[in-house]
Amino acid sequence: MAMKLDANERLILRLIWQRRALSRWELHELTSSTPNQVGLDAGRLVKRGLLRERIPDITGPGRPRVPLEIDPSRRYVLGLALRPGHIECARLNLLGAMLGRQIRVDIAVPDRMIPSACELVKAHVGPDCIGVGLSTPGFVDLDQRQILSSSAMAGKVPVALAPVYSASGAIPVTLENDMHALAARWLMTHEAFGKEDVVLVFIQDGELGAAVLIDGQPNRGCAVGANDLGHMRVMVRTELCHCGHYGCLERICSTAFLRNLDGNGESLLNRLASIRTLSTDPSLKKMTRYLATGLANAANFMRPNRLVLVSQFIRYPVFSDALTRFVRRRLLAGIADRIQIDLWDQPGASNGETAGWLALASLYRDGWNRMPSPPEQ
Repeated sequence: MAMKLDANERLILRLIWQRRALSRWELHELTSSTPNQVGLDAGRLVKRGLLRERIPDITGPGRPRVPLEIDPSRRYVLGLALRPGHIECARLNLLGAMLGRQIRVDIAVPDRMIPSACELVKAHVGPDCIGVGLSTPGFVDLDQRQILSSSAMAGKVPVALAPVYSASGAIPVTLENDMHALAARWLMTHEAFGKEDVVLVFIQDGELGAAVLIDGQPNRGCAVGANDLGHMRVMVRTELCHCGHYGCLERICSTAFLRNLDGNGESLLNRLASIRTLSTDPSLKKMTRYLATGLANAANFMRPNRLVLVSQFIRYPVFSDALTRFVRRRLLAGIADRIQIDLWDQPGASNGETAGWLALASLYRDGWNRMPSPPEQ
């Protein structure tokens, strides 16, 4: 079911998402709409299954005001993540909770990626679905609805995504790379920071990607907004990166780099879990310093309000405390005190779930579901 919302309805949804519950009168006070108009708009949203009335809290005399809240029971969004060798698919309710389990479909050859994605969409887009979030690693062209470069396609690019849009029918599709999908998820669960400029960096063993949010919207086209931060090069010997160069940050932050330094074959994660101070593992300390140099260079260049580090590694203070300290030492004078560094221990494995947050961002915020540009005359 395609659902077109006007500006007033979107504003009401966003306010209720932020505040969790608001009465019609409170909505009137927070918007420029009259009480009658708010009542009409809210009534349509309730009828469409986006909002529901909550039992009022009776605190005094007079007619109680009935709070409105997001309805998690009637509508849902679908997340679809195209990954190297497989597709992940998940359904989320309008509060972002998973409905059932994530589905994984293994893809033996890249040519089966798009047909399989279409089959998943047709199987899971029902009459109560109001949006599809579609993500993939690498570069996407929103205007042409194409994948321009992605490890999911094993070099077979560009790839047209028009069949996926067609399979969705009238349901809107929000397309972004996987890092912007993760940024959407962070933004929607950290609403208080929505007006800040944010650089979000995802760190994993041998992987490093980034996204940029400007005033709560994805900064498309920025170099570090499409995973290029992982290919910032440091003059140090590493394994050859798939980009064709040595010294990339994502090759430095890896088990392979540590093994080349000292011959220890233990994984990066296990090494972090087994020590109390970096001083006992010089190779790990060296890796952390190189990583901090790359992150600080990016922050010095872009000067965001907030640098968000997303990784399972940050659950170990021996790493997160040292990395934060090393980054701050490398920031330019005047910037170190201005930038907030946040740590988010958000698992990166639930890619289908994260893709679903793109559809939620499109529903509750402006700037996420950008329509293709009209053709030039």
